[in-house]
Amino acid sequence: MIVQQTATAEGSLDMLLIEHVRRLARWEHVFGPATALSSFGRLYTSIANRPRWLLSGQAKQCFLNATAIALVRDDVTYVEGFALDPGTPIPVEHAWLVDDNGHVIDPTWDENRGHLYYGVPFEKDFVATMMKLSGGECGLLDHRLMRQYARSEQQFERGVRGNLKSSA
Repeated sequence: MIVQQTATAEGSLDMLLIEHVRRLARWEHVFGPATALSSFGRLYTSIANRPRWLLSGQAKQCFLNATAIALVRDDVTYVEGFALDPGTPIPVEHAWLVDDNGHVIDPTWDENRGHLYYGVPFEKDFVATMMKLSGGECGLLDHRLMRQYARSEQQFERGVRGNLKSSA
């Protein structure tokens, strides 16, 4: 789901992030991570305060931090894609959580208010299955994992959580 853009500076950062994903998808010749992200990704902005229960995870371990929480809590969803700090507008591969209202909960970046996120929300069972099949490797939008376990758009779509709101 792509959100309509505005003419504001934030809108241009939204487009920068979305265009980055689209450009990567055009380079793929088969269904892969960027195509999956382009097809099923949603735009999120960080607007909510961090929940009291959230402890900061290890720096540079976003996939592990988000997966560890998503697999034990029923009130959050694992999301993976790209994030963008408006102060340094370079898209970075990232994983985070969202609540049922689409509010970003980032267990890795303490200061993320105003950051933009574009990612795919995954069903908890799909995350657990992929972690088991991969031997605990984190990062679902990985070429190796997708080649083995989610080769087609239809296989991949079964793991996408469809009833979440986008916060943008």
